[in-house]
Amino acid sequence: MGLLFDSIQQVASAAQYAVPGAGSADMRLEAGTKTPHSPRSNNKWSDKAGIRPAKTAREVKMSFKTILVPVGSPEASKSTLNAALLIAKRWNSHLEILHVRADPRGLVPYTGEGMDGSMIEEIINVTEREGEDRATQTKAMFEAFCAEHSLKVSHKPSPDAGVTVSWREEAGREDEIVALHGRLYDLIVVGRPVTDAPLPSPITLEAALHDTGRPILVAPPQAPSDTGAHIAIAWEASPEAARTIAVSIQALTEAEKVTILAPKLPQPLPLEPADLVARLLWHGVNADIHEFDTQASDLGAAFLAHSAAVGADMLVKGAYSQSRLRQMVLGGRTRHILNHTTVPTLLAK
Repeated sequence: MGLLFDSIQQVASAAQYAVPGAGSADMRLEAGTKTPHSPRSNNKWSDKAGIRPAKTAREVKMSFKTILVPVGSPEASKSTLNAALLIAKRWNSHLEILHVRADPRGLVPYTGEGMDGSMIEEIINVTEREGEDRATQTKAMFEAFCAEHSLKVSHKPSPDAGVTVSWREEAGREDEIVALHGRLYDLIVVGRPVTDAPLPSPITLEAALHDTGRPILVAPPQAPSDTGAHIAIAWEASPEAARTIAVSIQALTEAEKVTILAPKLPQPLPLEPADLVARLLWHGVNADIHEFDTQASDLGAAFLAHSAAVGADMLVKGAYSQSRLRQMVLGGRTRHILNHTTVPTLLAK
């Protein structure tokens, strides 16, 4: 019944966004962060004291200090929490862990056709119990995660607290709540959807990407050992690429290594990767260029393959820019990366 209800909820969410005839992938080119001890960083950690100098106002503005992490269930959220923690440790960020319990009464229009009142009431009672059980289990996972990593639970900022976390529980539709509250955070970390599994929710991922105006980090199913030390930029010379690079510039300046993945397409890109290298130098980022031959239709897979080939532990990519009428279709390359990435992937649009 729980899996059935999850599927019904996804259908209900999808109905809000779906548009007939919007299923084809568009062939338009879409867009494509040094660690604190990086030799190229001006903010080098002190080897003796192990203390980083205070950040300037500009640096604080660019870093991800507040991070929202939606979690649906214990089994589907562990890798997402681990990826979020790796990011948080770089900037002593605050992680707000959000669990949304589904409100079955809001789904009656999608479940009630052809059913009498007693059947609908039974579905509501069962799904409410399952939602409460899942919330209890997910909260227990959160508490165990905090204990394992010695994380301080706090709802107020403290300059010397390091990484802090908090728990938030809401009732309703996860995609709607993330779309609204996600606008208050610097970054949203979401789990990569998995085939034949309702969680992590692809509808929530799309809502975070399209409706918050904030960058998202897509966490792969297998938790990484590190992320942000070697960053690969998927370069497509598009406005989405420029936006994503801008929001991740602090991560780029602190990475140990930055590699620009530069596809050589039959139709050349309007901007050379060397142009990007020259501009990044103004931020103290000495990026390498990794060129490869590919076709436009294979670009999503090529970005993932070459990101792995250069040994990157994070991919920075611009998400396809679409109208509100096509939110269910992210575009061929973005969709491929969302479905197959094995490294944390930062997206913005």
